[in-house]
Amino acid sequence: MNSRRSTGWCWLLLAALFLSCAPALAHQHQLVLDGNENHLELQPWLDFTLLPPEYGITEVLGSSVIWQAASNRNDLNFSYTEDAVWLRLSIESTADSDQQWFIHFPYSSLNRIELHGLQVEPLLSGDGVPLAARQVAHRDPSFVLSLPAGQQKTLYFKATSGGSLTLTSQLWSPSAFASYSVSSMAVITLYLGMLLAMAAYNLLLFSVLRERTYLYYVAFVVAFGIGALSFTGIGSRFIWPELGTFGTRILPLSLCLSGLLGVLFIRRFLEIKHHLPRWHTPLGLIAWLCLAFSLLSLIAPIRVSIQGMSLLAIVAAPVVFACILQAAQRGVPGARVVLLAWSLMIVGVLLLALRNFGLLPSNLLTTYAMHVGSALEMLLLSFALAARFKSLKEQREHAQQSALNAQSELVSTLREHERQLEAKVLERTTELAEANARLERMALHDPLTNLANRTALEQHIEEAMRRSQRRLEYLAVMLVDLDGFKQINDQLGHETGDAVLQCIAARMRETARESDFVARLGGDEFVLVAEGMRDREQAAALAERFLDELSLPIELEGQSVAVGASIGITLTRSADPDMPSLLRQADAAMYKRKRSGRHGVSFHEPAGGY
Repeated sequence: MNSRRSTGWCWLLLAALFLSCAPALAHQHQLVLDGNENHLELQPWLDFTLLPPEYGITEVLGSSVIWQAASNRNDLNFSYTEDAVWLRLSIESTADSDQQWFIHFPYSSLNRIELHGLQVEPLLSGDGVPLAARQVAHRDPSFVLSLPAGQQKTLYFKATSGGSLTLTSQLWSPSAFASYSVSSMAVITLYLGMLLAMAAYNLLLFSVLRERTYLYYVAFVVAFGIGALSFTGIGSRFIWPELGTFGTRILPLSLCLSGLLGVLFIRRFLEIKHHLPRWHTPLGLIAWLCLAFSLLSLIAPIRVSIQGMSLLAIVAAPVVFACILQAAQRGVPGARVVLLAWSLMIVGVLLLALRNFGLLPSNLLTTYAMHVGSALEMLLLSFALAARFKSLKEQREHAQQSALNAQSELVSTLREHERQLEAKVLERTTELAEANARLERMALHDPLTNLANRTALEQHIEEAMRRSQRRLEYLAVMLVDLDGFKQINDQLGHETGDAVLQCIAARMRETARESDFVARLGGDEFVLVAEGMRDREQAAALAERFLDELSLPIELEGQSVAVGASIGITLTRSADPDMPSLLRQADAAMYKRKRSGRHGVSFHEPAGGY
């Protein structure tokens, strides 16, 4: 019996020990990066906790906060919560050199995220933060993470939002993040461009037909498009970047207005008052609710506004759907197309609303269902408007037929003009891009030798000086002036002189090391910037190698010419001298060489020596 009791006590002690160590074990999963990562989902390495929003990093670090492993959840959608969600990420770089990554939260509607652990003050992001205060100017909340080789850091993210708190997070390499940003922006731009095109097209139809249905449709598309600008982060990034917290109200305001305009469009398009008079009042009540929630979004707390918007979508969508379904069953013209369009929109809106309330997981489908549904809905409604136009045309008297045919031809012509205009714009854009690329290259390269010019040299020297200072190595700036070139140019002509300069430039490119930078200042003067110099002997050896190559005969159309070179060298490993000072020092050393005898190397001698 005693033996059994002892065994029981041992098991209890082991269990207590395990439970006491559990919080510590939660600290041990660490993301180790070797610099070869392009894209990682961060959830397996994150811990999270929910705390009152007034808690700061001091309270988080100084109190007994209970952290939970994010890997135990299906996703990081915390729905509507008044708490702040804290994420913790332990990360270590085992790369051989300093590395940079981007931490990206792909949910654009997050109002505010703070990143603690990289500097004294927190870094900020989110659509409720003015663009100037964000660390990264991106449509989604994003941060730059720079880690020296072998360094370990623990990062803390504090997220608050009036809307749904979805904290899916990813780590990207700079190149992969740039590629993702471009491709995702292209898709969003295509979506927004489609909305704009449909709005413009139907606005044009309204201007011709003066049919209020088209105006309701245009207003509906515009209001929904503004909501899409907010939801995708395009608005807070490019259109209202400095609105800050007030800019977060644009999403519920625009979507509630789009609901109002959508109901007005359906009532008029399906002629509900004539075909289904019992549904006219319920749809009117839905419209008034949408208007009330639109006004509420301007004054109520943002969380209340967004929750109200989601509740309105859940309540109003089935009511409108039931009305359209009955209209389709009674054979109301255009009702079947509207039913299909509204069904797609309802599915998208309900999926997003249920995701926002945490009733569905956060994934690609539930997050972007409203985008896909709205795009298909607006396309189908546009087709329904076209069908309505055709139906009205067939019902009118024969005297109006010619006018309606003319309007149809006008629409076709406008479509063709739009297509031609898009083709011309694309062609012109391509030409401008190619011209800009040529101009950029011309701005940085010497046209005769194709070497870098003075502008490119100045940019390179600044970067090279910083690298040399960081590595504690000498940077050698060598000014190469050709000896005997003037006589060749005067006696054999400028064409021969140009050919000699091109040959000299080619030799300098071939002789230069991979890390060397060769530029032409003008005339017969060239500059070589050599990094990684240990001492002046190594720089002198490199210069002598250039002298040997440059002094070789040059064969030009049956005749042989030769030039020499005087090279002035200055060495530096600080960031103090600017490019003009370095060139003056190298120039003085070069002329010292010319005075003492051409074709050779001379060093600038600073007062304190090297």
